Amino acid sequence: MHKFTVAMLATLGLTRCHPGDPEPTLADNFGVEETQGEPGCDNLLPACLFPFPSDAFSGAEGIELPRSPFLGSTTLSVESFASNKGFGAASPILFQLLDAEPPGEPFDSAPSLEPGHPTVLIDAATGEWIPHWVEHDYLSPELDPPLLVIRPAIPLPRGTEIVVGVRDLRDASGAVVEAPEAFRALRDQTASRWIGLHDRRAHFDEVVFPTLEAAGIQRGTLQLAWSFPVQSGEDATAPLLSVRDTIFDALPAGGPAYTIDAITVCDGLDDDPICHPSVRVIVDGTASIPSVIGPPDALGIQRLRTDGVGNPVVEGVEVWPFRLQLPHVAFEGDGPVPVMQYGHGFLGRMAEADNGWLRDMAERLGFAILACDMQGMNERDLTTWLAVMGQDGGRFPELQELAFQGIVNQLVQQRLVKTSLAEDPAPELRRADGQLAWDPSTVWYYGNSQGGSVGTLVTAVSLDIERGVLGVPGSGYPLLLHRSTVFSDFGTLLELTMGTPEGVSAFLAMLGTGWDASDPLTFAPHLHGDPLPNTPDHEVLFHVAKEDQQVHNEASFISGRAAYATLMVPAIRSVFGLPETPYPASPGAALVEVDFGVPDDPTPEDPPDGDASMPDGGDTHGWLRKWEPAQDQMVHFLRTGEMIDVCGGVPCVTGPQ
Repeated sequence: MHKFTVAMLATLGLTRCHPGDPEPTLADNFGVEETQGEPGCDNLLPACLFPFPSDAFSGAEGIELPRSPFLGSTTLSVESFASNKGFGAASPILFQLLDAEPPGEPFDSAPSLEPGHPTVLIDAATGEWIPHWVEHDYLSPELDPPLLVIRPAIPLPRGTEIVVGVRDLRDASGAVVEAPEAFRALRDQTASRWIGLHDRRAHFDEVVFPTLEAAGIQRGTLQLAWSFPVQSGEDATAPLLSVRDTIFDALPAGGPAYTIDAITVCDGLDDDPICHPSVRVIVDGTASIPSVIGPPDALGIQRLRTDGVGNPVVEGVEVWPFRLQLPHVAFEGDGPVPVMQYGHGFLGRMAEADNGWLRDMAERLGFAILACDMQGMNERDLTTWLAVMGQDGGRFPELQELAFQGIVNQLVQQRLVKTSLAEDPAPELRRADGQLAWDPSTVWYYGNSQGGSVGTLVTAVSLDIERGVLGVPGSGYPLLLHRSTVFSDFGTLLELTMGTPEGVSAFLAMLGTGWDASDPLTFAPHLHGDPLPNTPDHEVLFHVAKEDQQVHNEASFISGRAAYATLMVPAIRSVFGLPETPYPASPGAALVEVDFGVPDDPTPEDPPDGDASMPDGGDTHGWLRKWEPAQDQMVHFLRTGEMIDVCGGVPCVTGPQ
């Protein structure tokens, strides 16, 4: 242990001692008053918020974030984060070291598990090393020092402390960069000048340094180290589960109440414009769903209605529209058809289920289509989202509460087609033999983009489906948005709102905690094999399109790893962390990736570039759903749980769709 003498401290002007006083020691910070930095900041680094996440922001009741990093945003509130008892499982890890260059390449996580890797993430409870990669943040190129981001390749372990260690990071010339002064005081046990660090010495000496030393990383070699707590899985999943259970407890015994607003028969004779050659009957109705949502406030935010201890309270109903489409085969085939509930894309609407490719697939492969707008995340919610990001981005976590109602709306509509609607006497819903045109015992889920990502939650908490297909899905909102071309317009608005070079990246990092209760990464581990309380187990297929510009492939792979999915082979490439299983098989959770011939992205630190000479600029996001072999594979899976090869014994490679 390094120890200053009183004479040395006096020479530096750092002692408060008087003749006759006891010699200062480490216990009292050698008599030094901490005056550098700002109260409420982490203060290991000059920037207030970094490193992030950090135990410095973990208060007695929850996360206590400082306002001071965002002084450019005069209205940014941080109170919404206080309900989180730890940081989110999708949290990226942000820090700065002068002139430091990232080791390795984006998405290359395997080297991070090797003993000599410069950065380590360790579960303090188990000693397990967490795979990750390190990258520059492309959203803050003008920031000095540059912002480095550690991105975990799996969900951060729940309910534990994560220790971060950095050693042997180098600059562009190959020279080892210097540890910051504030951290050196903790590492070397010398006097701290930085506010709050002396009070954190015990945590560093009892948790941070011992965890790293147990992993073979010596204290004196560290350039930076810290830790942060991760919210428990029970705390993260409880809000949505409580909304689900409260609403379902309030449903009538015979199923949800509903009204049929119109039944359109498409018989080829003067058909309504909403008809399609593959569809025989379209049922438009409204379901009366118990409501746990209060009225909108001045920004348009609708919060959960709760009792004195935070439990959701039902008051009134959400009268929520749905559309059920029955193909000709439902009336003319061998028997009633299953129902496929379709989840729409980012801030979209249920009219996406009217697309010709989906209607044709329903007729060709034999299923009905059920759809509704996703309350809280549909086209009409865009105005509220923009208002929040433009006026008080700190309240963004509150938007997920309306989405909880929206997710459960979809579950209630699954129950609707299995119960009360199946008893409706309307003759248009029945075959010539008097049977109902759909099979009320079999409901599937299928969604694309947002419908695949949020569909992870829908599937994981569903009480009425057995299997689901998640098309081009992602999880970990900080990474998903950071690498999405769709986010660019929102990012521009946030730049203006946040007012600091690192503001957008800090906002995304905070979202990893603020939206932890609705991140697909929180629910993916419970899709198959580890169901949530009072919830049946499910089987799931992840369908991924290589070089997707809107949902980066790595965001899909993280979902697959979180769900303990297997990669079906032959595959177009191996994927870190996904075991491989040859066709045919029934693994319960599987991932399939299809290559549409778009060149590899040459700039992996930002969203995929695509190919301007190809359709849609080479964005494969909407192609996989329209490819018939993929449709055949997924419907076979939905019917049987079996994964079959649809590419003739070779990896699935095709042209633009």
